[in-house]
Amino acid sequence: MKRVTHHAEIQNRSCRFVRCVCLWRGTAPSFAGDDERYYEQNRAQFITYEKAAQTAVAHVGGGVATDVDFEHSVRKGTYFEVEVRGKDGREYDVKIDAKTGKVLSSKIDY
Repeated sequence: MKRVTHHAEIQNRSCRFVRCVCLWRGTAPSFAGDDERYYEQNRAQFITYEKAAQTAVAHVGGGVATDVDFEHSVRKGTYFEVEVRGKDGREYDVKIDAKTGKVLSSKIDY
């Protein structure tokens, strides 16, 4: 029984440490479901997934959007991360500002 209690105490300390680190950094762990919920609750503020995909595809000169993810964080703001297979066959990662629809960054995914 003593070993179980010791293990529980270590686990409790670990949880407290994680909470402290998250508070210190000013963020909480982010999960995909949280981002989706935030998007749905604030949908009027953001462009659509489709618009983000269209913008990303146009930015790389054509192709197909293969994945679109909405990301929300206190530090980085809100943006869409779009994976595009360009007409040239290369994979691109494009970040689109979720409020303005402007391209924030674009890089070839090697």
